[in-house]
Amino acid sequence: MSASLAGARIGRNTGDGPTRTVAVVFESGHRQELEGGGCRMLDAGQGGVVSLEAGDGTRFALYSGTSCQGGRAIATGTGSASFGTPVFAGAVVLG
Repeated sequence: MSASLAGARIGRNTGDGPTRTVAVVFESGHRQELEGGGCRMLDAGQGGVVSLEAGDGTRFALYSGTSCQGGRAIATGTGSASFGTPVFAGAVVLG
């Protein structure tokens, strides 16, 4: 397990608090709303990810492939993030 994936899993929503919602914004302007934690496939055909809108304690790791296992994390962080250059990701782990 990669360090970024392990870090995202530490903060995963356990159901004891409010559901975390994260908005992934693509080059096309499309917004994909994701709830909870774990690995999620990103919508295809929307261009690269230009930002993530998330709560301060939400961790994320963007992956180049459509799977979070065996893939390579290409961007990681905590809370909201904006990318000067779009990030071409196929999946995200949220925690």
